[in-house]
Amino acid sequence: MEDQAILALYRERSETALAETSRRYGAYLLAIASNLLHSREDAEEVVGDTYWRAWNSIPPAAPRSLKHYLSRITRNLALDRLDYRSAGKRDVEATVLLSELEECIPDRRGSAEECWEAKELGILLNRFLEQIPREDRALFLARYYYAATVRQIAALQGIPERRVKYRLTVTRDKLKTYLEKEGVIL
Repeated sequence: MEDQAILALYRERSETALAETSRRYGAYLLAIASNLLHSREDAEEVVGDTYWRAWNSIPPAAPRSLKHYLSRITRNLALDRLDYRSAGKRDVEATVLLSELEECIPDRRGSAEECWEAKELGILLNRFLEQIPREDRALFLARYYYAATVRQIAALQGIPERRVKYRLTVTRDKLKTYLEKEGVIL
């Protein structure tokens, strides 16, 4: 079933929407949660919570892309679970991901001004991603949005791990330069 038909089921409040969502995106959402949590049980709970959030938010939300809407919910729930589970201590893989990006993206959380700056940073990041080659964008998103390991990305793309690492390093360097030109203080 296509996304528009599934969204229509949500608007009609038909429970079939959940079954169709699970059939179409269940494995995809489970992969996102599993990459972040490294626990099948936690990942399955997060996916279940994703369906619950989607049910409660559609309508009034009317996502253009159901896949991206659900992936964002799943990712945020998985990160929340990771924070809760580690009680302030970051999981090793999450620490690696954050350390790879810390030279490019400043950590700003807390005040309203910092939230606004984070939103602006998101806009700049999206612009940057639109400007880079599709292959590099796919690698970047696989690593930093979907939290895939370098090994997983290499297998998926059919390229050596060292090439994935190199391209990610080059892309991070380009991102840092781009953000500096846009006036972001790192």
